[in-house]
Amino acid sequence: MTGGGSQAAVARVLRVRQSLRDPSLCHVDIEGAGTYRLDAEMVRALGLTEGCEVDEALVAGIVGAATRLHGKTIALRLLQRRLRSRSELEAALRRRGVPREAVVAVIGELGRDGWIDDARFARTWVRDRLALRPCGRRRLRAEILAHGVAAPVAEEAVRELLSGDAEADLALEQARVRWGRLRGVEPIAARRRLVGWLQRRGYAPDVIARTLRLLSPAPSDRPDVDPAA
Repeated sequence: MTGGGSQAAVARVLRVRQSLRDPSLCHVDIEGAGTYRLDAEMVRALGLTEGCEVDEALVAGIVGAATRLHGKTIALRLLQRRLRSRSELEAALRRRGVPREAVVAVIGELGRDGWIDDARFARTWVRDRLALRPCGRRRLRAEILAHGVAAPVAEEAVRELLSGDAEADLALEQARVRWGRLRGVEPIAARRRLVGWLQRRGYAPDVIARTLRLLSPAPSDRPDVDPAA
């Protein structure tokens, strides 16, 4: 077999072995090139059998296919542990030494097959965060963006799953618990501590101001909240 007959054979297939762990895969030993794991259907389609000759172009194609399969195996293993964003998965594959061309091909295939979906990732992140460690919309957006998700996608997920009214109710609920732990602290100091605590959890200034008005009325209805926090 010479990949179309235009090039002289440069190597010979020494052995073709079906994988014991996964019958859909084969290990192909090529003389002077190495052993490559390939999809069994591809092996059959290429006509790779023990003793057949392969040319340089075909060897390069085999190497590329084996590299992509290796990258896909790594990616699926990572995705089975937890959902990942497209950017996050790309970075993980590159860290594991998968060449850029193979990464692009693997990410494209997994995206088409529905394994990668940044919108689904963002919604799942928000749901899990609100269930386990609730926080405000600002912090949710920042965390999703840190995973390489596009800003409009992150914004849509947060807006869909945590409305402005829901965020205000959540802030008040959390603040009541925190306020109870500040008993005995001088009122002005307690208010400032509470403001800082809510800011670190990603609540917007208007949400914090409303929370303080309801929780701890003060002469000023506009506490010292940093809009950029």
